[in-house]
Amino acid sequence: MANDLNKILLIGRMTRDPEFKSVNGSSVVNFSVANNRIYMSNGEKKEETHYFDCVAWGRLADILKQYAGKGKQVALEGRLQQQTWETPEGKKASKIRIYVESAQLLGGQGSGGGSSDRSESPTSYDSGVSGGFDDYPAGDDDIPF
Repeated sequence: MANDLNKILLIGRMTRDPEFKSVNGSSVVNFSVANNRIYMSNGEKKEETHYFDCVAWGRLADILKQYAGKGKQVALEGRLQQQTWETPEGKKASKIRIYVESAQLLGGQGSGGGSSDRSESPTSYDSGVSGGFDDYPAGDDDIPF
């Protein structure tokens, strides 16, 4: 049987402040991220924006609640998960969300969503799931190219 892979890396801006909840004693935040794409079509510059619903649990949820906010640029790593349900009218519906496993806050204080006590440099947070893209610090000597 083949091994499957469900991994996503996304950089975008938070469209709203994280909505915090506590579920059975665990912290959870829901938020959405806007991701812009600029491309050329027939010699004309075009732009499109896509919006992604995201969820983070545990310590990562607590950190995002405290430090991230509307307009803040974030780099996210996680997996896609589809949820399905039946509407009151009896129709099947579904939604795909990004389950965030690690996050990095990008930009400085003027990049939106920052308060005056936040750091100017990017900050990384990991949910504790192994294999996060910030788990492997490397110096210039460690890069093979």
